[in-house]
Amino acid sequence: MVGFSCGAWVHPYSEASAPGVIIGCHALCERPRLQTPVRIRKMRLKIVLVGERTVGKTSLVERYVKNHFKEEYTGTLGGRVYPVELEVGLEGEDLALAQVAFFDLMGEHSVRKVFAEPFFFGTHGVLAVCDVERPATLYALKDWLRVVMQIAGPVPAGIAFNKVDRADKMAIGPEETAWLRAEFPTVPTFMTSARTGAGVEDAFSTIVSRTVDSVLAGGRKSRSGRLLRQRMLMLLVDRAGASKNELFADFKGVAPGEIMEELDNLVRLGAIVLDETGAATFAKAADLPATVRYRVTDRGKRIAESPKGEELAIEEIV
Repeated sequence: MVGFSCGAWVHPYSEASAPGVIIGCHALCERPRLQTPVRIRKMRLKIVLVGERTVGKTSLVERYVKNHFKEEYTGTLGGRVYPVELEVGLEGEDLALAQVAFFDLMGEHSVRKVFAEPFFFGTHGVLAVCDVERPATLYALKDWLRVVMQIAGPVPAGIAFNKVDRADKMAIGPEETAWLRAEFPTVPTFMTSARTGAGVEDAFSTIVSRTVDSVLAGGRKSRSGRLLRQRMLMLLVDRAGASKNELFADFKGVAPGEIMEELDNLVRLGAIVLDETGAATFAKAADLPATVRYRVTDRGKRIAESPKGEELAIEEIV
């Protein structure tokens, strides 16, 4: 079952929302007594809607959040924020309690040129919207998504083909479809109608679920990086230093780029230095010869002796 945790209505189930599934309060109230512990992950997410003017971004988010649609067009000035609280079912019986802010941004190109940084900074997911009656609005999404990704990084994205209730005026054909597959081969697409509600739940549930999964994956990557930092530091302590080549050989299952990234992190944390100079001047591992050696500092030895290694934690704010 898919829906709001505190809303008055519940969406029907949508398989496209897997692996995370947004569930409503009724499902929680009727949940049987659990035999295993449930982990609850709390998070705050920012999901932006982008696209040209009059494609129906506001109508889509209001249909999803309020189950409401109005025929008359009212342009968005600047942007509107629609905050909702959602419960997303995770693997097993775990839950993500997500405070999601949907940012409905005006379709003026000045957003991209002037206000891109404040509008898109901190974005966790994006739903790009085009109008099936105007192919130009589909092609324009390339620039919208490019700017979002430049500022927010490779966040989950989806593309909504809106106004499918006007099938007799559909202007997107094989040429546009081929272009879409070439430009965005892995981005999910949705056929939506804010007027009838068709496809709206599918589009929003999927982008929310993918965004939740992305944030959780980022957390897992952070923990994995910390474990690798600890293992590398212990090896450097045991051997009284090591070169990049030696580390590559000892950690064959780890990509060289990850090893060099963690070497840089250990240097930043003051746990290791370049053996030849011991200089405090930072130099990226990727720019140094493979034979360059690193040695552990006194601070690094103290960290290595710590049972928890908390000083190796690097917090990534999302």
